[in-house]
Amino acid sequence: MAFRRVTLFRFFGYKIRADASWFFIAVLISWTMSSKIYPQALHGQSPHVYQWMGVLTVAGILFSIIMHEVAHAVIAGYYQMRITSITLFIFGGVAEMEGELSHPKGEFMMAIAGPVMSALLGLFFWAAANLYVQYIAADGLSVVLKTLGTLNLEIAVFNLVPAFPLDGGRALRAIIWHTKNNLVTATRIASAGGAVFAYLLLGYSCYNFVVLNDTVAGIWWGILGFLVHASGTSAVQQMETRALLGVEPVTRFMHNNAVTVSPDLSVSDLVENYINRHYQRVFPVVDNGLLVGVVSLSSVLSLDRGKWNWLHVASVMEPLSPTIVIAPEASAADALETMQRHGREMLLVAEKGRLSGVITFRDIASFLTISIKIDHDRPVKRGRIAH
Repeated sequence: MAFRRVTLFRFFGYKIRADASWFFIAVLISWTMSSKIYPQALHGQSPHVYQWMGVLTVAGILFSIIMHEVAHAVIAGYYQMRITSITLFIFGGVAEMEGELSHPKGEFMMAIAGPVMSALLGLFFWAAANLYVQYIAADGLSVVLKTLGTLNLEIAVFNLVPAFPLDGGRALRAIIWHTKNNLVTATRIASAGGAVFAYLLLGYSCYNFVVLNDTVAGIWWGILGFLVHASGTSAVQQMETRALLGVEPVTRFMHNNAVTVSPDLSVSDLVENYINRHYQRVFPVVDNGLLVGVVSLSSVLSLDRGKWNWLHVASVMEPLSPTIVIAPEASAADALETMQRHGREMLLVAEKGRLSGVITFRDIASFLTISIKIDHDRPVKRGRIAH
């Protein structure tokens, strides 16, 4: 989903972010529970009671999803697979990994950790609900606790369905990966099973619309089926991309004719003599033969034009960091991942502090488009992820 992501907080050392779609779904869940579900489960309460019950349910679901993804992240870390953040989005969350999967066992254990955590949370909420009823009262809070218990158990069971990209599908992919010794092939097979499951969900959505006349359920199942299918297709494309680029060095796509600028250059000179003449959007900044930073058109345009004559490149350039510099021996897959993660259209290729050239997103994308069209099976035969 291409929505803006907002960082909420850190939990167990992991950055918790929320996609804009999560806020939409949180409001929808709260409204559905307070206006439809809870009035049927607990009669005779005021609208305010049902509203706070809906809010508590959303808070409990938020906690449950985070714990589900943290379980994935902890096991991933144990198997040397680094999780950078956890993002909440429509219908759940995702633990975002940096780099590649390490091996089939790690992928399998990481996959099942989430459903196991959800099952444990489900039992915990059920036990809490029973104890609350036994020692305090059967009121709105006990209904919320029981609902959260049921939801977590349903999440655990649903995620164990062997349909990629659900956790059960990821576990199936790990088994196929172990058997065939190729991650791309395993992803294709598991994703095919996920596509079948997605079509079943879409069919069930139509059944709710046409036969049961249940519009709300039809919409929910339809969106879920669409997301399962889209996520599986995206995963295959990502695996094929990494397999193609994993064996290609950065130097294959590198240009060494990029125009550089001095940090002592004024911003007005930069615009007049470089940006207007060379039509580069990004310029490496070099001082006495050493790469010191990068200055972009966007950073220049963000300045007050009245300051262009007395400000210098050194004061507006972005200093060197791993988000803009990559080593010549790195793979094109690592370069593409860095560009996508940090929204870069170009990376600087440098060795021992000296600029070797630049690599652009456009060149990598063109290579991928042509290579995949020429030989769709090539990713299976090549690539460092075929362990």
